Amino acid sequence: MYVVAFSGSARKDGNTAALLNRVLKVLETEGFETELVQLAGQQIRGCTACRTCFETKNQRCVIEDDMVN
Repeated sequence: MYVVAFSGSARKDGNTAALLNRVLKVLETEGFETELVQLAGQQIRGCTACRTCFETKNQRCVIEDDMVN
């Protein structure tokens, strides 16, 4: 099984990441594959409600330069 933890903290490698890494380490000893994704410093934009994804029905945002797409 694969476990992904997302850290939404504004500080990369801060307390949130440290705690998540402790949890992931325990899961790894139990045989899980793990990954920590830190959102700090990443460019993430909100929806602009342009409805392009709805019109094209491809579930892709017109904004291509953020990490969500």
